[in-house]
Amino acid sequence: MKIIFLDFDGVLDTEYYDHILSEAGKPIADEYGLLFDPECVKNLKYIIDNTGADIVISSTWKDDMSYKEILDIWKYRGLPGFVTDVTPTTAQHNRGDEIDAWLKECPTECNYIIIDDLEAYNFNEHQIPRFLIVNPLFGLDEYTAERAIRILNGL
Repeated sequence: MKIIFLDFDGVLDTEYYDHILSEAGKPIADEYGLLFDPECVKNLKYIIDNTGADIVISSTWKDDMSYKEILDIWKYRGLPGFVTDVTPTTAQHNRGDEIDAWLKECPTECNYIIIDDLEAYNFNEHQIPRFLIVNPLFGLDEYTAERAIRILNGL
């Protein structure tokens, strides 16, 4: 099983796109929250199309909405891929521990990546080779998408 542990803020919702929308006098949010940058969504689709990976949400958005609401966002916005689950929230709110807790409960072997804009210290040492940090200004770019594909496909 291939899994993308996905953050939203800084990965799909970028400072750049928020600025572009604001400058154009367009809304930066809809009923579900901040809008996602179409370039970042395109890059996520590229990863999924080339790996068949499913998505597990590791974003803090999971703390403010249910899994069903996240599925509603996916459908309403026409986002790519399938959201399999969300990571559990741990007492320490350490993103790496939440990912490990999810992997521990996964019934099958998982090849995974983590796409996030948080610093590496928010993750566990053994996760670092699978951690793809993005610049929150621009989010998920083509270079990161290519690296994600290589890791997920074992190249």
